[in-house]
Amino acid sequence: MLRDLFNEFIELSNELRPDYRASLGTATGNWTDVLQLSYTPNFYEVIFSTVQGTKRDVCDQRLMDFIPGYRLIHIDEFVSEKQNLDNILNVQTDVAFVLPILANYSSDFICYVEMLNGEGCICTLLHDEGELEVVYNTPEKFLETINEFYKQQAYFLDDEGYLTYDLELEGNIGAKNNPNVNYWVSP
Repeated sequence: MLRDLFNEFIELSNELRPDYRASLGTATGNWTDVLQLSYTPNFYEVIFSTVQGTKRDVCDQRLMDFIPGYRLIHIDEFVSEKQNLDNILNVQTDVAFVLPILANYSSDFICYVEMLNGEGCICTLLHDEGELEVVYNTPEKFLETINEFYKQQAYFLDDEGYLTYDLELEGNIGAKNNPNVNYWVSP
């Protein structure tokens, strides 16, 4: 299911930005060694056995965004981005481990978090806060919701060809697809 959702994401992204898929590169045979993880969650297997990701200094900035403002961390930058994440993360008692997925230029992260009970979720980690905030209860919900953002045109290209979003529509879709997640509830 995760692989199907990721492939759908790639197709939807590529429809909007025809060079996006090619910009992510093709997975390398030694991708598991490059990550330097003792345990590789299925979510990372799906991603890095398919693509390499987006380098911080991508030439065509219109192809940077996986979601508006965040790039899929390139496999060659994963270890250093994990160190950056570890440097800002406050101690979390119920968390087994935290791995970066997406990053922005301010060193904010979208992360895969595995809890001590073995459940995985997707959280934000802002560089100036150091606290994890759940955005999606599962990696599947993460991809399902992003795909809906594309399908319902919450994500679109601005006049210069950069990925942007409709804040209200994104919030409505996010709340509908993730009803028990406080992130999507307006204060």
